[in-house]
Amino acid sequence: MDELQIRAISPKLIKAYKEAIYVIHLGDREIALQVNKASLQLAKLMEEWGVPTAAFLTAFNPYSQTLDAKENEARQKRMWSDAQPMCSKIFPGMGRDQNDAWPHELSMLALGIHLEDARALADQYEQNAFLWVSNEQGFVSLKLRHPIAEPTDEELKEWKSGLSQEHMLALLRGAYPDFKWLMTISEAELEHWLFPQHWDLNQPWPIATPEGTPISNGTEMDRMFKLTASGLEKLYS
Repeated sequence: MDELQIRAISPKLIKAYKEAIYVIHLGDREIALQVNKASLQLAKLMEEWGVPTAAFLTAFNPYSQTLDAKENEARQKRMWSDAQPMCSKIFPGMGRDQNDAWPHELSMLALGIHLEDARALADQYEQNAFLWVSNEQGFVSLKLRHPIAEPTDEELKEWKSGLSQEHMLALLRGAYPDFKWLMTISEAELEHWLFPQHWDLNQPWPIATPEGTPISNGTEMDRMFKLTASGLEKLYS
């Protein structure tokens, strides 16, 4: 069986990717990105370079296994060199968690790269995921290269212990079809997906499927119609 099919990523690790800060260095200024959020600064940068796509990638720490600094830096230099023929421009970057609990990872923003090339680079350098932008709003999505793992009993117990009684009741009512994805999202997103009856249908919101795949930008009503068309009527019952 192909390695891409048998490797899986824990929900906790995916949540860490979503909560991380991804910084693009542009000489005298920086652009900070986050997963499932739009960046007008990035959208403007892409417009300036006349490109419809961008990917934020790193070669550090293959499959999230920590390597020493010299090896990581050498990997990043090779990725940069490999990416140059694939894109219009590369800017240096850095990935870090919000609390600086783990070492920063040197990264890069590849402007104008094709999705297939970004996937190939991520796989070549043994990465679990990369950031992808292919819209005029600069909406950042997380592209996983392996499926989400089923949580262990211990991971599930730890996650549920942090939920409120109201959230637990919503789970028991079956308001969400696959809760392992809920383990990967923020508290605000959790509140949103567990209680669709409270949605303000006129609120602007980047439309996405529950696992975070972007559809487009619009209102909550737009999202409701598109998700229903995708077969997720259970969310609204």
